[in-house]
Parts: sequence; C-alpha cells; structure tokens
Amino acid sequence: MAPLGVPTDDAVYVERLAVRPIWWVVALAVSVLGAGELAAGFRWQIGLIALVVALAPTVSVLSILSRLTIRVDARGIHAGGRTMTYDEMESVEALDRKQTKTQAGPGADPAAHLVFRGYVAESVVVRPLDPRPVPYWLVSTRHPQQIVAAVERAARAAFSAR
Repeated sequence: MAPLGVPTDDAVYVERLAVRPIWWVVALAVSVLGAGELAAGFRWQIGLIALVVALAPTVSVLSILSRLTIRVDARGIHAGGRTMTYDEMESVEALDRKQTKTQAGPGADPAAHLVFRGYVAESVVVRPLDPRPVPYWLVSTRHPQQIVAAVERAARAAFSAR
C-alpha cells in the first residue's frame, strides 16, 4: 500500500506531496513559542491549554497539506480526488519553476483544476481533449519528467491492450 491507503497494485507511478520536515520543525517551534508568550505569567495549567490550542491547528493544517497523492495507473492520472483517463487526455507537459509560477498565477484559467501546492516548485499540466468543462489540470509534483514518462508508458500499455 502507498501512503494513505492508495493501492499500488497496478500503479505505474505514485507520489505523495508531503510537507518537508523542516516546515514541521519551524511551524511547531513557532506554535510552542506563541503558546509560551500567551501563557506567560499564568499558572502552568493555562500554559498547557495554550500549548494545545496552538498546536492543534498547526498539526491539522500541516497534516492536511501532506495528504496529496498523485497516482498514474492503467486507468489514468489521479490527483486531487479526480481521475482523467487516457481516453480523455490530449497531452501531459512538464513545467519548470518559472512556467509553474506563470501557469498558477497570471496565466491561470479560473476554470482549471488546480492540484497545487505552493511549497512544490514544479508541476505538470494535463490537457483534456475537450477543454470546455476544464481547460487543463495543473498538478504540483517534485518529479514532473517522471510523471510525463509514466503517463506515456501507461497510456501506450492501455491502448495496446485493447
């Protein structure tokens, strides 16, 4: 099993976009220091309550941000709770840091399906055959070339199996 119970029996590629450990250290340190500031001068019980109140949302947000899994298998690409099959897909293109910034910012289409994490510099853009409902998917990834290669390999295998 891959992270968070994603089955990998037919997966060609699986990537989990977890928040890097240094972000956890910094965020938890800021929460602890903030709780200490809030509780200064009070009894230790108040300090403990302030610590719990500060740590709960910090851990929750970091955990939610670490849940994203990208999966390429025989059916298609899965990201952000959606699946685009190879029959619906026109192209997959790897984007570098600069292209990702443009595509996620000033060049973004409001109708696009964004599976975007600001802490991941690169991405892939997946274009469907019919751009009317969703013009493209922008999916953050630390390994865009591997996703493109996995999609091409899996699509060839899916079409040759027909």
